[in-house]
Amino acid sequence: MKWRDLTYFERRAEEANAIIVPVYSEDENEFASAVHDASAVVVIARKVSCATIEKCSCCEIILALSVGYDCIDVDAATEKNIVVSNVPVYCTDDVANHAMTLILTISRKIPALIRETRLAKWDYNIAKPVFNYRGKTLGIIGLGKIGRAVVGKAQGFGMEVAAYDPYVDDDIFEHLRVKRHYELFELLEEADYISVHARLTPETRHLLDKEAFSHMKETAVLVNTARGNIIDEDALYAALETSGIAGAGVDVLSMEPPKKENRLLRCDTLVVTPHIAWYSEESLARVKVQGMDEVVGVLSGKRPRYIVNPEIFGLRNTR
Repeated sequence: MKWRDLTYFERRAEEANAIIVPVYSEDENEFASAVHDASAVVVIARKVSCATIEKCSCCEIILALSVGYDCIDVDAATEKNIVVSNVPVYCTDDVANHAMTLILTISRKIPALIRETRLAKWDYNIAKPVFNYRGKTLGIIGLGKIGRAVVGKAQGFGMEVAAYDPYVDDDIFEHLRVKRHYELFELLEEADYISVHARLTPETRHLLDKEAFSHMKETAVLVNTARGNIIDEDALYAALETSGIAGAGVDVLSMEPPKKENRLLRCDTLVVTPHIAWYSEESLARVKVQGMDEVVGVLSGKRPRYIVNPEIFGLRNTR
């Protein structure tokens, strides 16, 4: 667990007659050995592989203390009848706010303006062109909880909203007043701003590749607060360096933290934040509460509220 103070976790674990055993080693073998006799495994972005799961002798729940759970081999856990859970609603509004913040920051050329004013220069012309938001189109990739939270915020700026999500019913689009695109490239061709809110799956890995960037407007702004590997970073770099798009803002990268030599960090038209979109003091409190509610509930014989693999209970996953 990547938490300095475990007091809250320890107190909640007592409710299920359990104790917290922190694992700080990054070595997979040491991790597998440590969780061998664990009743619950709680991770943040740490890989829980099939090999590790195979060594779990009495585990009842593997919890991703995050929205994403792509770090866990869900199929392997399901084979062993282990519940896989996450905390999908603790930071919805904060991530949506951060996505909008990145859109506004890039489109208003704030980084360039800050660099100039720090040199005591006072010329707005260096930001040209800047466009008004009213009537422009925000394209959302992934109309789940966070994507839906972005919709109202964008509409508040006068934007039209369109989205691509093959797994969401038409009535959701209609209720939100969001134009539906059944083809990704059609969305990319229309959008002035693009915000990524999809889960990382084999289907979405490098969803935004060289071909996808070729369908974007040269004036488009791309924002990603989901998972780094949804974007092909070589293709992103090429698009930024050749002015294939106007700019981008990312809160996630394929490798976190990045290596110093990562060339994306030197792009003037790219803003990178350190996977902070989830964070507010309120979300920090909620993730602990919601996460431990799941763990204590399962260890006490209750069904989890948020279950990734409901088939172990004979249920259908309707996410």
